[in-house]
Amino acid sequence: MKIESLRQVRNNFSEVIEALPKTGPVVVTKNGKGAALLLPIDEDTDLESLILSNSSKFWKLFDRALSGKRRTPLQTLPDVDDDAEWKRLAGGKRRDETRRAKL
Repeated sequence: MKIESLRQVRNNFSEVIEALPKTGPVVVTKNGKGAALLLPIDEDTDLESLILSNSSKFWKLFDRALSGKRRTPLQTLPDVDDDAEWKRLAGGKRRDETRRAKL
């Protein structure tokens, strides 16, 4: 792994990108602190897994699914038009109503 300042990467971006397969990941620093990571990718790179592995929202969903909490079997879900039942399942509010309230 290589460490480069933002200024160095900005001034030599093409060279840094071309060298990634040889150098491996490059940590880009700004004011001496890590700010970004450049990774070499090829046809075997699983971009979706790479992105999801860094998503806190994904890991919260994953942990919730793993714990078995708040899971409702598909067969027991109410009809699409049954607003009262959907509100009950969501704890009183549907997601779209929660979003509107925040706006």
